[in-house]
Amino acid sequence: MVSTPKIAILDSARGVCAFIVALYHFLHFENQHGAFIEKGNPVMNVVDPFIHGSICVFFVISGYVMYLHLQRNNYSLSLFLPFMAKRLIRLMIPMFSCVIAILAINGLFQAYLGDPILFSARQFIANITLSANVVGEQWYNPIFWTLSVEFQFYLFLGLGYLLIRKNPFVAFILLAAIALALNYTFDTRGTLAEFGSYFIIGISMSLFVNKQLSGPQLLLIIAIGAADFILNQALYYYVIPLLSVPVLLFVHGKHRFFEFLGETSFSFYLMHGLLGQWFLYFTLRYAEQNWQKVVLLLGAFVLAYLGSHVFYLLIEKPSLKLIKRIPYKHN
Repeated sequence: MVSTPKIAILDSARGVCAFIVALYHFLHFENQHGAFIEKGNPVMNVVDPFIHGSICVFFVISGYVMYLHLQRNNYSLSLFLPFMAKRLIRLMIPMFSCVIAILAINGLFQAYLGDPILFSARQFIANITLSANVVGEQWYNPIFWTLSVEFQFYLFLGLGYLLIRKNPFVAFILLAAIALALNYTFDTRGTLAEFGSYFIIGISMSLFVNKQLSGPQLLLIIAIGAADFILNQALYYYVIPLLSVPVLLFVHGKHRFFEFLGETSFSFYLMHGLLGQWFLYFTLRYAEQNWQKVVLLLGAFVLAYLGSHVFYLLIEKPSLKLIKRIPYKHN
């Protein structure tokens, strides 16, 4: 197996985007004691669509890295099962651990309040099978829907890679046009089609970097993807993902701090809500002035980063070692 070497700017981008996603969730936190920032705040009304859309940068990066990974391992359909096994371990061990932590903390909190401990087997199964959107159940963690979309992408790429490889440019033009048409015609929320153009742009970027697509070809694919976003997604939701494209292509600097954030970004992405928002739940009632809320925001980030680093060392890092033990054996 040929491992995909780390690309510094991709790791840094993951870390920055995970930070922005957490910032969005913390700023929008509210409970029975009030809201961190009151609804209708004019600054948040302007900023919200931009920072909310940062989550889609992960899809661009995933397209870039996954296609490159299959290329470098000379992928064929005989490798589909080990490929999916690796992807499932990468997603599901950290996610399942996060689910257990959420259920445990919620159970303890319900017991502390003297309430009955509620558990829905249907909701649990829907979450760990990444099918909550399909069966109409709520996610335990609001970011789990992105893991569902990622898993759909892995299935699609694993089955369709060989067809795409024959003529990537034509394949991506057709796929981007199909995604645009599907999103414009049907309700595709929660499916790969809704966010497919981000993955397509990411793959196209990896091919451009490896001189398998020309600049004009890449620009045409991005243009069709941009049309998809503008016609079918919330206003300005797509701005940060599109702005990330030239950064990911042409910025090659390395910074240890951002690389560190990127290395633990998946753990932070999973755990920031459980750690940081629980901190805000118990402390927001004591913050009456803006400077106090700033202190709480910093505290939420510190706790989230410390806790997620422990989660990375205990859960995510061992799962990455387990992935390396699954070989790609060619016929």
